[in-house]
Amino acid sequence: MKRMIIFLLTITAILLVDNKISANTNTNIDGGIYFYSSLSPFGTWIQISGGVNVWRPANINSAWQPYRDGYWVWTNDGWYWESYEPFGYITYHYGRWYYDDYYGWIWIPDNQWAPAWVEWRYDDDYIGWAPLPPYASFSISFGINFSVNYYSPYHHWHFVRYRHFCDPYAYKYYIPTRDVYRFYNRTKYRTNYGYSNGRVINRGIDIDFVRKRSGQNIRERIVERVNDPRLIRNQDGRNTNRIRSYYVDRDNLTRENVDERKIERSDRRTSLDISRIGIGDRNNNSIERRRDTQNESRINNRGYEFNKREINNGNVRSNSRDREIRKEKNNNSEVNRDRSIQRNRNENPVIKQERKIQKPEINRNQRQVERNKSNQQNNRSNNSNNNRSRRDR
Repeated sequence: MKRMIIFLLTITAILLVDNKISANTNTNIDGGIYFYSSLSPFGTWIQISGGVNVWRPANINSAWQPYRDGYWVWTNDGWYWESYEPFGYITYHYGRWYYDDYYGWIWIPDNQWAPAWVEWRYDDDYIGWAPLPPYASFSISFGINFSVNYYSPYHHWHFVRYRHFCDPYAYKYYIPTRDVYRFYNRTKYRTNYGYSNGRVINRGIDIDFVRKRSGQNIRERIVERVNDPRLIRNQDGRNTNRIRSYYVDRDNLTRENVDERKIERSDRRTSLDISRIGIGDRNNNSIERRRDTQNESRINNRGYEFNKREINNGNVRSNSRDREIRKEKNNNSEVNRDRSIQRNRNENPVIKQERKIQKPEINRNQRQVERNKSNQQNNRSNNSNNNRSRRDR
């Protein structure tokens, strides 16, 4: 018995020493994190289930959403989101946003820059936008692709009239959340991303259409890429023809090695499908990046598979339009119902054949004649039966 107690005490002491040593060991998160030190003052880094590191902004209220506090600028790179938030120069031009059932809004880091990562909806009176989820990735060959059949909920969208779209205080004119679903259902879906001269282009809704519907002469400004965040904070972008944007080339943007004690660990189950995240170095994106590099070389050197007009406009062929059409149809219940009916008609020739065969109509007179004949036959039959019964008697 004494030996057993001594053995247990020895094992306990060893475990306590190992835990103490492990706590004092400065280990690093595998692979590091993009923009860790830049975003740490404005929020918390969390490692959610599946080992994915995400960032959650601090000091925000329950009604806060990405792409809310800022304004849109038309630039040589397309529609650019200029944020008023201190972390916006990173989180609206790199990575994706996702609303988690437990954590709320979280940002998933990535190393590819764009003037804004959003999807669009529009009609003749209103224009709306919502953050692209981490399931959406960009490819030079195909534009925006979704790894899952995902639709941003209607309450994640902001809608304004065209005349307020480029207003510095556009957030004052957003459609109230309780009414957004009506505008969501009446508008068309659109994504329109391209690639030109090493830049991702967010064309969104056509600038000429926006100018026409807004009645404003929206000027084009030049995006000036800088690698010092201090130059971003000190700019007065509204009164110049240039707008500065923080940019680090993908090949030069490295992950920061981070002490794991600075990352909050959580065992809470996330609603984010980790296996379907389409950005970053996950899901064989290294292969996709090589393909993008090859396609970029073809575009710049020979214009391979692209006509002259597309090259001049900086367009790249993609199947995104087909996906947008399919997505728009899925959002419309009436279209779905009509399409299912049409599909049944086309796919089942037996049903179609039976519908063509119609019984000839019989008018009332003919029906009455038939009834009279039937009654006469019945009467004759009854009389004959009565006669037989009498004879038998």
